[in-house]
Amino acid sequence: MAALGIFGGVLFLIVGVVQIYVGYIGIEYHLGTGFAIGAIVLAFLFRLMLPLTIGTFFGAMSVWGWPWYGAAALAAPGLLFIVPALITAAVGSLMNKSTINTYENNYSSSFSDNTSDEESKNVTPDKPIKKIVKKISSKKTKVTKKKKTKSKK
Repeated sequence: MAALGIFGGVLFLIVGVVQIYVGYIGIEYHLGTGFAIGAIVLAFLFRLMLPLTIGTFFGAMSVWGWPWYGAAALAAPGLLFIVPALITAAVGSLMNKSTINTYENNYSSSFSDNTSDEESKNVTPDKPIKKIVKKISSKKTKVTKKKKTKSKK
């Protein structure tokens, strides 16, 4: 297994060197040597690979005479893995559409809280009980007696 990893790493480096070379000759063919050196400087110092990738595409197509799909595969080999993955994800999401639970809203104006009237709970907190304290005054009050009145029957 380690040998397979080493082989993949070496192959990756070789493809990278070929891309740099083809990008250089593509930009040199269309724009000149100064722009080709500038694209390599941008790639190595600033990690800006877009000019070299475009140069690789046009180098393979114009200088080497490859068809556009071969030049695109050399310039951006990651597309060979991305496009099938996108297609698989799209088809997979269409196949699983029936098993996904979706949110449904009936937009009715009636309110339903999924409880019946018999099961309703009182959730209002109890009010605190206030103690009423009567103040006893030390003053003496005069008590008067009421006269009894005779009631007429």
